[in-house]
Amino acid sequence: MRKLLVTVLIAALCLSTLAFVAGCGGDKNKDEAKSYMKSGDEYIDTVETTWQGLEEKQTEIATKAIGGDYSAFTGDAGTALKKEFEDTFAAIAKNIDSAEAEYKKITGLEGVQDYKDYAAKMMEATEVMKKQLAAAQTLLAKLSDALTALAQGQQIDLISMMMESEEMTMLEELGDQIDKLMKEADQIKLDKKLES
Repeated sequence: MRKLLVTVLIAALCLSTLAFVAGCGGDKNKDEAKSYMKSGDEYIDTVETTWQGLEEKQTEIATKAIGGDYSAFTGDAGTALKKEFEDTFAAIAKNIDSAEAEYKKITGLEGVQDYKDYAAKMMEATEVMKKQLAAAQTLLAKLSDALTALAQGQQIDLISMMMESEEMTMLEELGDQIDKLMKEADQIKLDKKLES
């Protein structure tokens, strides 16, 4: 009887050891989750930096146009400017997709629920970023057409056209949504003490 009890105790001890070892796998997942989170966040930082540069460039263009300087929008300069914007949009889209892919990897891990909550919120933000990017591309195409018309001597109220455009309103609304989602994600990171 005592031998049976010892065997049961040894078996129980082995099971608890296995449970502990399995628990260590959770730590491995935590390290993976941290790594994916860090990588995703770096892509988002790049998106934000590039987006800021894009906004500055758009402001510069609009200021020149309002001042009557159309040299940057016509001929070779206009072609180069268009390519620059296309390349910038493509770079932003690629980084958004890369960030989303990193966050998605977290959702496939076992355990690490706090990291999954953060990743889910950031994936919501990347979806809104894609919509914002599409709106910006449409707005820029309209601006480009208007600038070409202005350069050809047509009378266009550029400021009214831009301020009244559906895309401009969308850009602001989507920007607010992104800010809200990013703040919520940052709060999850803070509350759950997620390290990257």
